Amino acid sequence: MNSDQSMRTKGSAAAPADAGTYVKIASVVAAIGGWGMGMYAGFNLLLPLVSTAVIWLAGKWLFGAARQEILPPFCVQGGHLVWFVFGMVMSRQYLSPSLIDIIWLTVGLTWLWLQPSKLALCFLAVYQLFSLPYNVLHFTQTQFGSVANKALAVHILWRCLALFYLGRLYLRMSKPQTEA
Repeated sequence: MNSDQSMRTKGSAAAPADAGTYVKIASVVAAIGGWGMGMYAGFNLLLPLVSTAVIWLAGKWLFGAARQEILPPFCVQGGHLVWFVFGMVMSRQYLSPSLIDIIWLTVGLTWLWLQPSKLALCFLAVYQLFSLPYNVLHFTQTQFGSVANKALAVHILWRCLALFYLGRLYLRMSKPQTEA
């Protein structure tokens, strides 16, 4: 066995251990971040979190095997949509700017459910990419610790999660299909 072969063996044997280490580190960081967000945002995190979880569970049952891959971006944005609708109903401000969010998310999620495509993902990503800086700007202009600041922190988190899952699914859809 030459040195190239032994290096490849060592490298390939080390790769799974390194990947496992990165996953563990990412899990710990995510858990600490989630705990921190929960401590800061408190009740503001409850409705989008529970809505996302309920949509995830319903989607596992309602979405066929072929559509399971759209579930992560669908449920994160669906949970956000539920939060917008709840806020609108509770405030009784039916013609508020949140109506734009509700319409855009409803159209995008319906499109994604009925016809999963990269174009549907882009439609939703454009919405998130325009809304995220708006929320960040308002977050920086509100008093730290206020109810509005806490709610904006959750909006920012949900938009970042949506963009992550949209991007991940877009990349998966871009990979050539392998025949089994």
